[in-house]
Amino acid sequence: MLNIRLEIARVDHRRCVEVLLPLLVEHCAEKTAPNELDRFLTELGGDAVPAACALLDEMGTDEKDSLIVWLISAHERRLRGAANRHLAELFGAPIIEIGRFSALDRPGTRLALLASQVAIDYPALLRCRLVGEGVEQIGSENGILKSAAKLALQMGTYLPPESLEKQAIGILNSAKVKGRLMAVIQDALRQEGLDITVEDMLVERGEAAAPVAAADAPPDAYAQKLAQALRAKAAALHG
Repeated sequence: MLNIRLEIARVDHRRCVEVLLPLLVEHCAEKTAPNELDRFLTELGGDAVPAACALLDEMGTDEKDSLIVWLISAHERRLRGAANRHLAELFGAPIIEIGRFSALDRPGTRLALLASQVAIDYPALLRCRLVGEGVEQIGSENGILKSAAKLALQMGTYLPPESLEKQAIGILNSAKVKGRLMAVIQDALRQEGLDITVEDMLVERGEAAAPVAAADAPPDAYAQKLAQALRAKAAALHG
């Protein structure tokens, strides 16, 4: 399996909060066995967004990013599903499927997104038109790599899995294919309310442990701290 790491150049923190937080509040309200955080968000209801936006005005960039990381974790299934649907449309079939989707919180630097446990139908990928266009792009970058990629296209299922994976990584990281992948994933996430601009992307070999979506997990230390801050801010707004 592969990982796809997306480097983020811009995040509209307020827009993300305005769209994703109400969806989380609705999800919490529908739970049959809510935890403490679920009950709090349900009780907060319509005050959740103005309280969170007021908090944003007092937060530094790292704190704002941590809030977005938490929202991404809470909406992991939704965001992953949207990305996979758009990828299927791009390739004409579910050739590339993301297994897990998460954000990398890196204080002091920009956010990054990680699509991990990415399953790929390599023979189908190597036969699709977009990859054929990507191989031609490789020619202007590395003639030897282009020859190897063309050989992979011709041999298809005859290559061992590790060779197919290596060729696929090279093709997916080629300028033409990478640009299309970045744009498709970015558009998918924006449509779901995650207003970001993707600056760069790297496809690499590796697997990551499956993260537990925050919406279904017990509240962690960050969520508890956030709940306290939201409660205080909501009280201040009504004071």
